[in-house]
Amino acid sequence: MRYLQISFIIFYVLISSILISSATHYVDGKRSISKTEEDDIEIERQLRVLNKKPVKTIITKVGDIMDCVDIYMQPAFDNPLLKDHKIQMNPNSVPGETTNKTISSSSIFRTVPIRRTTRADLVDAKHFLKKTRPIHANDMGGDYLYAEEVIQDKRYLGGATSMSIHNLTVDLDQTSTSQIWIMNGPPEEVYSVEVGIMKSPMIFGDSHSRLFGSWSHSRLFGSWTSYNGAQRIGCFNMMCPGFIQISSAVSFGHEFTQSSIYGQISYDVYLMVSRSQSTGNWWLSMGSSAETSEPVGYWPSELFTQFKISASSVKYGGYAVALSQESTPPLGNGYLPQLDDYKMTAFMSKMQFVNETGGLVDLNPHSMQTKRGPLPQCYDIKIAGQLGEGWFTTMVYWGPGGMVCALS
Repeated sequence: MRYLQISFIIFYVLISSILISSATHYVDGKRSISKTEEDDIEIERQLRVLNKKPVKTIITKVGDIMDCVDIYMQPAFDNPLLKDHKIQMNPNSVPGETTNKTISSSSIFRTVPIRRTTRADLVDAKHFLKKTRPIHANDMGGDYLYAEEVIQDKRYLGGATSMSIHNLTVDLDQTSTSQIWIMNGPPEEVYSVEVGIMKSPMIFGDSHSRLFGSWSHSRLFGSWTSYNGAQRIGCFNMMCPGFIQISSAVSFGHEFTQSSIYGQISYDVYLMVSRSQSTGNWWLSMGSSAETSEPVGYWPSELFTQFKISASSVKYGGYAVALSQESTPPLGNGYLPQLDDYKMTAFMSKMQFVNETGGLVDLNPHSMQTKRGPLPQCYDIKIAGQLGEGWFTTMVYWGPGGMVCALS
């Protein structure tokens, strides 16, 4: 058996050498590096930056490799914009100040668990971002479904909601999300922070419900009604230096192990993005409620220009994409929304925004608008209104997707 393993390694190295050699040519007697080699070199460089030497490594029940990394050595600090950045330990603390945080028993003091990034992760994420389009302030595309409060010139310092968790089956090339968008900038140049629940075999290697977050700056080429493409910079999860993690228990890629059971029981998670008034950093917090939520980490203000003061829009909804464009994935619980039984529908409750003084305010259902694609049998969204304590402003949404939706 060992002989076979060694033979395979030799064979693999030989084939790799042949492939590299075949991609190499010479210009004026000097070796020229091919585009493939350049990509390989860049990926290896990124992996060295992202995968810091761990103090401890943990393998989760679903097989994720989590590296416990010194909080001051995490990938974010390789970003030149953060060269002189001082860590803020919670949204209300002074940068550089230390606090007595509750440390997970699985990790070690002053370390944070970060999901190890693989070569496949980077290649797939790059492919995913190339094939998907950014959302626009007035987007009407069929792959986005959302509700937002529409008030002229209103400024937001964040958004929050409890979103139901569902166990969906999606194909290998499909991605389905429930999420919040925090956005700013003119129509042709959009800055955004996104957080929520994602099911994406391409990004995570399975279709489990997982926590995701991203920041981006999208510059448009062409009109949004006849989409021609856009130039984007930013970062998905921890796949490039940007987000600073504070939590010793939760990180991007965190699996939500409890999922709602249709007609029987609902599980949800509370997510909030808020701007620290003392630093301008944009914080992500997560928990079972607003009262029990704890900081996960933040996107430093140095990453943004348009986000220095506030956001102009907060959207609540989801995103469905299939790279093959043959059939779109389900959203939410995979059923069309209805208002009779909330154990039979996907929902967002406690829909709130963060006002200019840092307080949480319920969204006004009468000021909200919804956007969806042209076929309501694919995906739909409805504002349920103010449902009282424990629910407050609520919407129901989602749908089955399918082949007909890919043609819309």
